[in-house]
Amino acid sequence: MSVQTSGTIRLANVDDIPEGQGREFRVGERFVALFKHKGKVYAMEDVCPHAGAPLNNGPLYGGTVTCLWHGWKFNLQSGLCTNLPKAPPVSTYPVMVQGEDVYVTLP
Repeated sequence: MSVQTSGTIRLANVDDIPEGQGREFRVGERFVALFKHKGKVYAMEDVCPHAGAPLNNGPLYGGTVTCLWHGWKFNLQSGLCTNLPKAPPVSTYPVMVQGEDVYVTLP
């Protein structure tokens, strides 16, 4: 039986993601970070495009997550790097919360 790696997938319970923090989830070969900021859940690729660092453990401030390795900052909603305008963005994914379940739509 294969594991679903694209489409809309249940990744977590809302309570699995503490406010102001991120958590990493593996979907096939992909790593997805879920963040909770001001009660809303966001999903993005959990790999900084600069050097491959995980983003899920970076600090959240003002709707951005900061990569712990070199300080690149990414907007949770758009994936754009906010402190280096020419830097490549991080992929973001649509999130849907139904009850206590968090669903993410992956390409």
